Amino acid sequence: MKPHSWANLVIRTEKRVVLAALVAGVLSGVALWRVGLHEDYRLEAFVATSDDGYSRLRAFFEEFTSNEFALVAIHGADPYDERMERVLVDAVDHLRAAPAVYRAGALTDIPNWVRRAAGDRLLGHPMLAGNLLSADRRTVAVLCRMEGEAGDGTRRRAAVAALRAIVDGLRDRHPEHTFVLAGPFVTLIDMYAYVDRDLMVFSFLALVLLVVTLGAVFRKLAPMVYAGATAVCAVLCTLGLTIALGVVSSLITQMLVILIIVLAVANCVHLAVAAEESAALLPEGDRAQRYRLTLTHMLAPCTAVMATTAAGFGSVCVSQIAPVRRFGALMVFGLAVAMVVAFAGVGRMHAGAALSASGSDRLRVGLTHVARAALRQRGLCVAAFVLLVGAALPGYGRLRFESDFVKNFRQNSEVRTSYRFIEEHLSPLGSVEVIVRRRDGANIATADAVRKAHDLGAAVVAEHVLVRQSLSLHDLLTLVLPVDPVSDEDVQARLAALDLWPSGGDLRRGFLNEAKDALRINLRCVEGFGVDEKLRVCRAIEAEAVDRFGPGYIVEVTGLYLYYARLVAGLLRDQYNALGLTILAFAAVIAVMLRSLRWTLIAMTVNLLPVAVCLGMMGWLRIPVNMTTAMMLAATLGIAVDDTLHYIWRFRREHAAGGSVHDALLRAHASVGRACVFTTVVIACGFSILLLSEFLPTAYFGGLVGFTMLIALAADVVLLPVLIRTFCPDKTGNASSPV
Repeated sequence: MKPHSWANLVIRTEKRVVLAALVAGVLSGVALWRVGLHEDYRLEAFVATSDDGYSRLRAFFEEFTSNEFALVAIHGADPYDERMERVLVDAVDHLRAAPAVYRAGALTDIPNWVRRAAGDRLLGHPMLAGNLLSADRRTVAVLCRMEGEAGDGTRRRAAVAALRAIVDGLRDRHPEHTFVLAGPFVTLIDMYAYVDRDLMVFSFLALVLLVVTLGAVFRKLAPMVYAGATAVCAVLCTLGLTIALGVVSSLITQMLVILIIVLAVANCVHLAVAAEESAALLPEGDRAQRYRLTLTHMLAPCTAVMATTAAGFGSVCVSQIAPVRRFGALMVFGLAVAMVVAFAGVGRMHAGAALSASGSDRLRVGLTHVARAALRQRGLCVAAFVLLVGAALPGYGRLRFESDFVKNFRQNSEVRTSYRFIEEHLSPLGSVEVIVRRRDGANIATADAVRKAHDLGAAVVAEHVLVRQSLSLHDLLTLVLPVDPVSDEDVQARLAALDLWPSGGDLRRGFLNEAKDALRINLRCVEGFGVDEKLRVCRAIEAEAVDRFGPGYIVEVTGLYLYYARLVAGLLRDQYNALGLTILAFAAVIAVMLRSLRWTLIAMTVNLLPVAVCLGMMGWLRIPVNMTTAMMLAATLGIAVDDTLHYIWRFRREHAAGGSVHDALLRAHASVGRACVFTTVVIACGFSILLLSEFLPTAYFGGLVGFTMLIALAADVVLLPVLIRTFCPDKTGNASSPV
């Protein structure tokens, strides 16, 4: 079907599409208000995959102990005494009554007569030292084991709010002590609080900023209303789809809102500029004529842009991370809605009086001067961009992959300061878990296995700097009786005695499963080390465990510390895969739409350059690669190619209309070049607002996309005309021949 026929089809269905979009947007808005997004507040929800590593991690949580815990640290000026014990008792009593707290453990769980009999030896025992009491004995802790993962978001938020209220009350009653609340259960809710605030605040601010920018660019109300309404409709429909399908919302999928807003508005800018030009070309024409002309000129390039942008976001679906895959699929849907609504809605731009040009003559003149200068100094322009890429290349060797969950927050945030306090005064919260089983399935609670587990932990702590402490069944069995178990019967007797304690069964289950065929060795690890070092140490730990226990045992290494390290390492692979698929998809789409290998190579060269510079800049500035920044490159390539396609399409149209390549470039520069500048300003402004986010992945994403768009604009208005002039010369003897 020819562009004119497609334009007639859009015009015939315009009102129905607008009405359907309005109804869908309203229904989605009602669902969002009444039902809300589906949120998964488990820590693993951000990285949930179907791989064996995740399955082993889930099995560990179910067999031994969950990662659902909160920690309240109490710090005083003096070492632990009766006054601090009264504060500790007050804290424990209130925390045990808090909602969702399954068990709150502290020094007060140990009977006074036991503490008096054991004295300093007990307070220095590995089960207490660093966990419930600091080395200088000025800090004590209450470990709150939270209920299982069935609790929904509302209940989890309420539980954290209750914990904060208790800690605030303790601060009021005991101002001479410092109270710190930390732990995965709390940190996860804090993270969602940051993201929810970002979603509400920055999405609104971005939309306002974009609309104001459009007003400054076009100096008219119609483009502002058109772009804003299109963006809001696309966002509501996409969020409505997540509610209808029960799709879980997460940190990554919530980035949908800002991205769809910015990209929908950018697409509307191109259509609005085309509507201006249609009004100028047909000053006496009616609305239908101008609308048809706009659609005839823009349907093909906008469709190509939609296909390439969708390919950019769709490519992240190759990721092993479930939220990333959902993000890619939902972005494709949101962009499709935005394009359909934009085509139907642009007809409103031609309603009433003729829409005249926006009066940006100075911008046209400036762009023409830029094009003339670039075409005169083609060699210099190419050399400048080559030097830019060359300067970025060394940054690749400085790229680092971040697996420290806490470093997603700013230095002065409460989350980060709390974790720093815990690591300075108590044992680190990160842990590697070593699970040992007997191959014959027999009882593993033997004196030999207990001794080997203890010796393994001691050797690992002595050899690896990042491992600060080791805990095993040996430490639990020697908590009261300070001698090593000498026989299997001794081990069984101590386990039987332990079960008589009120909380002894829970303590035992932390190191020996219910079937008594598996032991757990808990290795407490600090952050601040690179992913490669973490993985190397975990491999060394596994090898050491296999060597010490021998062929009669099965050794397995797991834990969140290891899992996140493996996850971040896999992000690099996902990034390369996604970027490679994006490049192939772009090349295929561009080749089909432009029907030319030469144009495909030109377009890909111009758009790969900003991505290469961005990746190098990440290395130079030490911006870490994480789930958000890892998917940024493929997505950015999908955004950057939009202006390039519009430019090439317009140049080919201008050149086909007659004249030399040079003249066609100047005309394209003065027309679609304006739209390229406008869309870049819109995108850069929309994403720059994210730099204010307290959640660093969001801030990095916004800054990197904005920077990359500026480099892409420079490539489009300087390098692209140079490449076109160089590789698409006028045919000899026919200056007006089309390219």
